[in-house]
This record gives sequence, C-alpha cells and structure tokens, in this order.
Amino acid sequence: MNEYEKSKLYKIRHSAEHVFNQAAEELWPGKVTRAVGPAIAEGFYNDSRWEHPISEEDFPKIEKRMQEIITKDLPFVKKVISEKEAREMFKNNPFKQEFIDDFAKEGNEMSVYYTGDPEKKENVFVDLCRGPHVESTGEIKAFKLLSIAGAYWKGSEKNEMLTRVYGTAFESGKELKEYLEMLEEAKKRDHRKLGQELDLFHFSEKVGKGLPLWTPKGTIIREELENWAKETEKNLGYKRVASAHIGKEELYLTSGHLPYYKDDMYPPMEIEGENYFLKGMNCPHHFELYNRSQHSYKELPLRYAEYGTVYRYEMSGSLFGLMRVRSMAQNDAHIFCTQEQAEEEFLNVLNLHEHYYNTLGLSRNDYHIVIGLPDEKKRDKYHGDKDLWAKAEEMMRNAIKKSGIKCIDDVGGAAFYGPKIDFNIKSAIGRTFSISTNQLDLFMPKRFNLEYITESGEKDTVVVIHRAPLGSHERFIGFLIEHFGGAFPVWLSPVQVEIIAINDKVLDYAKSVKEKLEDSEVRVETDDRDETMQNKIRKAQEQKIPYMLIIGDKEKAENKVSMRTRKGNQYNLISLENFKDTVVKIINSKSLDLWK
Repeated sequence: MNEYEKSKLYKIRHSAEHVFNQAAEELWPGKVTRAVGPAIAEGFYNDSRWEHPISEEDFPKIEKRMQEIITKDLPFVKKVISEKEAREMFKNNPFKQEFIDDFAKEGNEMSVYYTGDPEKKENVFVDLCRGPHVESTGEIKAFKLLSIAGAYWKGSEKNEMLTRVYGTAFESGKELKEYLEMLEEAKKRDHRKLGQELDLFHFSEKVGKGLPLWTPKGTIIREELENWAKETEKNLGYKRVASAHIGKEELYLTSGHLPYYKDDMYPPMEIEGENYFLKGMNCPHHFELYNRSQHSYKELPLRYAEYGTVYRYEMSGSLFGLMRVRSMAQNDAHIFCTQEQAEEEFLNVLNLHEHYYNTLGLSRNDYHIVIGLPDEKKRDKYHGDKDLWAKAEEMMRNAIKKSGIKCIDDVGGAAFYGPKIDFNIKSAIGRTFSISTNQLDLFMPKRFNLEYITESGEKDTVVVIHRAPLGSHERFIGFLIEHFGGAFPVWLSPVQVEIIAINDKVLDYAKSVKEKLEDSEVRVETDDRDETMQNKIRKAQEQKIPYMLIIGDKEKAENKVSMRTRKGNQYNLISLENFKDTVVKIINSKSLDLWK
C-alpha cells in the first residue's frame, strides 16, 4: 500500500465510488451489475454492466441521489466473510464470482463493506471490498461525476465491454473547484487533440492499435530530443550501441522476462524451428554486447546507450494516445560498474534527470521519485533473494538522499528482478506523468554472468544500472505537448519562423530572408497563399509558431523585417541580422524565452 492509498483522500474517493454504486442501483434496481470500482490517482471509476443505457445527461440525477445518501451520514461497516458466504451473497454477479476465485487462489481474507447498519434492512448497500473507507458517508464533502467511456472487463478485448463512469471527490469544495478548472484547461491541452491540430502524429487502423506514426513535424521534435540526449550522453562518456528488434526465446528465458513478463510481450514467431520474440526491453541485448569480450576494472564504468525501439502488448482498453502505446523508442542505457562505483553512478543518473527537467523549465516542485518495492505477500512474483534486493535498495536510497530529490515508497511497484525508481513529473496544469524508470540491478548480472577482472586478478560480478531519463519518445512528447500546450520552446518547435509576404512584389525579398535563416539552420516556412495578412497571422498563431516575419514594401526597401511573436508582441523594422542572431542564440541555448 503506497502513501496515497493510506491517505484520507483515497478513502474518501473509494467511499464515493460505493455511494455512486448504491445511488445507481437505487435509481435503476436490477438494471446494474457492478464489476469493479477502484479509487485512482485523480478520483475513482466504476465499471458495470448497464441494462439501462446511461449517458452524462443522467449525472445530475445520480449526483442528487448520491448527495441524499451522503447527507444520511451512513456508516461504512466491514465484515469478514467466508468464500461460501461470498459466493452466495453475489451469486447473480459473474464479475464478483471471478474476484472470489482470485481471492481464494491468493488465500487472502474476504470481506465486504456495508454502507449503513448491516443489522437493519433499510438504506443498506453491500459490496465485496478490501477497503479502506471513511467512517461514514458524511465525510464525503465534495464530489463530481465526470465522464463515461467503454472499458473491457479486466482490460482485455476478449472480454465483455462494460460502461465506465469516472468521478472524483475532494476534502473540500475549493479543491474540487480548482480540479474542475484544471480539467477544462487539460481538455484544451490534450495531446491527442493538439497532436492532430498541429499535425504531429497519426494512428492508423491499418497499421494497428497503439502503433503511432510520426509526421514530418512530429519527427522533428523526436529528432531534436534524440540529438540532445546523444550530445549530452557523449559528453558524459556514454558509448552508443544498436541492437535487433527481435531475440530468441533463450535470451528472454535467461533474463527472466519469460515467464515473468510474458503477458506484456508479443506472441512468439517460429523461425527455423526456434521461437523469436519482439523485444520488450533492450537490457538482454546490451548484456550480450558486454559479454562479447572480457573486461577489466580499468574499463569500468562502461556505459552503453541506445535509442532502442521496443514492443509491449498493452491491452486495448489501456491504450491512450501517446501515453500508453505498443511501440516506443526509449532513451535507454545500461551502465556496467563495480559495487564501489554503483552509488555514485546512480547519483549521476539522478543528476542527469535534473539536467533534462531543469532545461525544460521544471523545478524540484514539479517532480519527485517513487521507489518501487516488492510486496512481500506476493514474493513469488519476483526473482532473486532478499539480500540482493535489500542491498540494491540501500544503494539507491543513499544516492537519492544525496540528490535531495523528494521521494515516496510504492510497495508492490518493484520490477520482477529488483527494486526500481520512477520519476513522476507534473505538467504546467498540474497533471502528473510517470516518465522515467531506473534500476540498480544486482540480479540480472548474475543471470548473464556479467563479470570483470578485479585489480587483484580475480573475477567479480558487475552492477548494472538501467536508466532512461527521457523515458520513451512517445510518452515524453505527449507530456511536452500538454505541458507547453503545443507552444514548444523555440528549439523544439517544428516550424520556428513563418514568413508572411504582404504582396507579390516582396516575394523575392521574402525568399532571400528565408534562405539566410535556413543557412543558420533555422526552420522556416513561407505563407504565400492568396489570403489576407490577418488570416495568415491567425493561421500561424493557431499552429503556435514562435515567430512571424511580416514583410512588406517598407521592410524590403530598408532591408529589414517586422516580427510578431506567437504571444502577440510586435517589433517593427528590425535588422535581419539582429533577428537571426537572437533567434539562433535562443535555439542553441535551449532557452524558454521567445525574445531577449
């Protein structure tokens, strides 16, 4: 259980979902078969089978009934029951029967929560649930139903499509109001909407779900990020490598991804009597590169970096724009080092994250670390022995402490082969994204016999640090689209300057301006459409182009340009050299400013 799940807010949201269920069943008795309804990071959702078609127009009626239940201040009462009692209690609900099967396999305690006094028949609602909840419905102070979507049962397209209702709840009306305002802004900044409007990426049913196609403009952003990372890593001593997109079954059996990660990988391809898999990760390939020759302590740390494309079979129901896809290019690297070097190397990785984030205008208030730890109740989910896990966790915690970056624990969030950390970053509108996963790994090196010759001439096992500060191109660009609202910093903007010629007589001068800017590697387009200047400016602003150069007779005569920024600032009759030098300086410094 993580810190959020221990909080009162989590309990309020979990309890609000129960109240939603109760209200729905009271309004449409016998028409709703509830499946699952957890609290989530920003509220709650409920998946159910509805015989009565529901729409957002029904929300006011449901919210009114929910408020009536809340006003009654009904207690939440937990009762532990047997498997037999549970099966009888939910005998007409196939979804609850599946949960009972799962609970029985895990050997966990079964419990139900009553809303209302279970000794009374009036105003009592009951659901199979582990909790936790608030003491009574009266503690739910502010709530709102938000939207409706379809969701496959257990996230698999092979299962029944259910109706998912999203909602949220807060401890105060003020917090709810602020959240709803943020949601309105988030709709404007939704990366799926802006990605289409700005022509950055495309999804094709013929290509397949979750497999993004990058347009010329989107590819510019990808390549700018990749070039930035490559240049930074080169200066830090990383060596670039490349690996195939597939690998033999034996490779992933050694790494443990088969069977521990098999459900997240694409099915095997049989080639010449052997199974091959699309790679879901780069690490086993890098391990084989390391093992191609013997290494000395003098070579360590050795840092292999690759922008490797990996493939993961995400359930259709979980796919979400660029945030959750089936094909992704990772800013990946693996550091091979001694145990004595590991803590410092991990600290350097944390500092690298900060370098990237700070350049993009994020501060320590905008990101934190989540430490993924094993759930000891489910130890069979994990490889390795506890001593190795404890040692890896200790070294990671020491490095995090030295970095000074805020961190929280997430029990159950570990990888199958060791503890890990995730960097969570917050966008300009307050939405949080899990961007980067990093691990200090003491287990995989033993599986692959990753060794080096020590100073005394003996063999010892290396430590491997898995790191990807920019995560995947897909998710990171999705975050950037929403964080900047599509108005990227100049160095990331697909088109940096739009030249707007007022009439045909100045087209030759406009062409020369374009050529001079392009000679300095500024990305320029010319709008020579037969439209008014106002329409051309509006179009450029809609595309969030940083600079519009207005060129008319006066600009041509004086060999100057007039410039308008996408924010509306106007600078008339400035020299082309001044404009070019300033823009190039802003681009090369990766400044967040538009003009200096």
